[in-house]
Amino acid sequence: MIKSVRIAVGLLAVLVFVNAADAQKPGIGTWDLTTVSPISETKSVLEIREEDGKVVAVGKSAQGERKYDSAVIEGSTVTLVVTIAYEGSPMVITYTGKIDGAKMSGEADFGGMATGTWSAVASK
Repeated sequence: MIKSVRIAVGLLAVLVFVNAADAQKPGIGTWDLTTVSPISETKSVLEIREEDGKVVAVGKSAQGERKYDSAVIEGSTVTLVVTIAYEGSPMVITYTGKIDGAKMSGEADFGGMATGTWSAVASK
């Protein structure tokens, strides 16, 4: 009887561990992204996923798809970095912000030349 209880408790612990390991990180999913710079407001789709244990972000718009240089999620903090072409030169945009359930928002740095804001809501 005691052996059966130990086995049951052991199996329960394994199941809890497996479910916790399979739980998605906050921010994983598809988002409707709005970026506000000093000169414009841009809307796009942001897809954040895990590949081989690493967070990956891809932006999608009418101009096509662009993989972000990096995507980091630590708790409810998100940092996304993407390089774009701006007036013929590369510009690194760094998005930093917080994830709050089905919303994200924060600050955007446009290559040190300007700052703005961004927000995203989970796509339905």
